[in-house]
This record gives sequence, C-alpha cells and structure tokens, in this order.
Amino acid sequence: MWPFPSAIQAPPKTDDRTRNRDIIAGDSIGKSRTRWTRLLIFYLRGLAVICLIRGLTDWGHILGYLGADNALELAPFSWQVTLVLYAVLNCVAAVGLWLTSAWGAVLWLIVTLCEVLLPWTTAKTVRDAGLGDILLLVLATLYILLTWLSASERMREH
Repeated sequence: MWPFPSAIQAPPKTDDRTRNRDIIAGDSIGKSRTRWTRLLIFYLRGLAVICLIRGLTDWGHILGYLGADNALELAPFSWQVTLVLYAVLNCVAAVGLWLTSAWGAVLWLIVTLCEVLLPWTTAKTVRDAGLGDILLLVLATLYILLTWLSASERMREH
C-alpha cells in the first residue's frame, strides 16, 4: 500500500447534491433553521429555468427559428458575437444554477452584469437599455440578499 497512495481509501465526502437533498427534504427539527437556504435553492432553480429559456431563445434566433430569415447574417458583427456568447453562457449558467453550485451563480452574475452594462459600454447598435435590465438587477439583488440570509442562518447553527 505504501508505494501506491491512491490505493488508500479516503472517507466518503458529502457532496453538494447530498447536502442539497438533505436541506430540501429536511427533518422536523431543522425545518425552521434552514428556511432561507431552502428558499435560496428554489430561487436558484427558478433562475435556472429562466436562464435556460433565455439561452434557448437566443439559439432560436441563431438557428433562424425565431425572427426574420437571415436576421443573424444581416445583423452587425457585434450583435452576432453578443448573441452567440449569451446563448452559450446562459445555457451553461442554467446548468450551474440548477445544480446549485457556486460557479453557476457566479457565471449568471457575470452574464447579467455584462448584459446590463453592455448598452453603456458599446454603441447603441447592440441593444438599448430597458425594463429587462431593471428586472435583471432586481433578480441579482434578490440573489445576493438570499445568499446573505442563508449564510447568516448557517452561521447561527454553528
């Protein structure tokens, strides 16, 4: 066993899926203590559905199922690049959010901030700022608030 350190059996670790399943299922004792964490998990799953719908909508525009024919080819290059980037990143962020992993939330926050700040950093040919940007900022603020409440709840438990 000595020359092969990988042969040593490590104790099983609880991964995110097991921990999240325990939090969602809960027991009668821990239900009141984990309400913010449980709400955060359901919120992340809702965000995942929204991100997946947005990503699939972008893919529909890219493939020509949504919008006019040849709309992508006739659009400015900056719009084409932006659309493809958001199509890929929204779908990847949706997977990370559904798994309630930290990288999914960070990727979603980066995509959201880029989408909100894009009209102010580039020419107005990409898109105009609007009500959707305000909604994205509200969703991001709500995520940060739920994360903070969940973390403070877990700190009180320990």
